Amino acid sequence: MPHTPFRIRPAFTLVELVVVIAILGLLMGLLLPAVQAAREAARRLTCSNNLAQQGRGLQQFEASFKSFPAGAEAGTLQAWSTRILPYLEHGDVHDQIDLQAAWDAPHNLVWTKQNLPVFSCPTSWKRYAGLTDYCGISGSSHKATTDGGRNGVLFLVIPSARAVTIAAIGDGTSHTIAIAEGVAVGEDNFGFWASGANCMGHEEGPINNRNGSLDEIASLHPGGANAVFADGSVRFLSEAMSLDVVAALCTRNNQEVVSEF
Repeated sequence: MPHTPFRIRPAFTLVELVVVIAILGLLMGLLLPAVQAAREAARRLTCSNNLAQQGRGLQQFEASFKSFPAGAEAGTLQAWSTRILPYLEHGDVHDQIDLQAAWDAPHNLVWTKQNLPVFSCPTSWKRYAGLTDYCGISGSSHKATTDGGRNGVLFLVIPSARAVTIAAIGDGTSHTIAIAEGVAVGEDNFGFWASGANCMGHEEGPINNRNGSLDEIASLHPGGANAVFADGSVRFLSEAMSLDVVAALCTRNNQEVVSEF
């Protein structure tokens, strides 16, 4: 009977296997930051689209009622965001809310504690009913004003301070922020889309100021935060922007000249 010669099958040696694993680990280490950056870019784009929808809602409300909505309505604290729901394809929610009662009245909470995607940034940490990652900008008292910081577009409207018209935005709609990210405004300080108390003024430091008050423009996006202006345009505000520039953009009629930002 003929003898069948023994054949050695090719295989990796232990050293070769270790080298391959090391190379794969190195490639993963190089690719992971790129993957994370791509995911964050997608999240930031979603956030920008959310603000673009809100900006269009403000524009359509203004076209219908000849003024922007109140940031917060006296007595009820009903928010600007509730008033623009019909323009955000949430007219069904809007129609169930009693606008003559407080935003958090028991019969309103059934609706105002719903989470609506248009008010949620995917980079946010927030996980509670009725959350929002966006705040109306009431102005800034960084520079002395005669109206106590109610020099923005969205603020508490009382008889002595009426809702803002296009004509009242003396600095120009493309240079006045209407809504911006406010990731630090949480459940304990009225970070709800239906609460007018979510309006804020930027008073301290730059964008994403970690040492300032909670009521400031801030996000978890690296390098800055998104904002929508009174003309409906959305821009990414850099952390490198000075407080003077941020405050100027938060006010509607302080006659500051901001050429580039």
